[in-house]
Amino acid sequence: MPEESEQLVCPLCGFQFRKEEARATVCQRCPLRGGCRWLVKCPNCGYEIPQVAVPSWLRRLLSKVGGWVSRQGQK
Repeated sequence: MPEESEQLVCPLCGFQFRKEEARATVCQRCPLRGGCRWLVKCPNCGYEIPQVAVPSWLRRLLSKVGGWVSRQGQK
């Protein structure tokens, strides 16, 4: 999980912001009041960015499956 003062970039709109800024503004309107720790909402567009780390074994598996799928498409 990123540090509180780390800069985040919204994957939807490209807006750069600090996690603590979002928790202090946008997340305060959420019923969980920024205490969910699973999502951070972009102050610019409102996209909810997941903050859950993917386990390395799952990342490797998905990479292998993706490579296999792309090779099948080339045949």
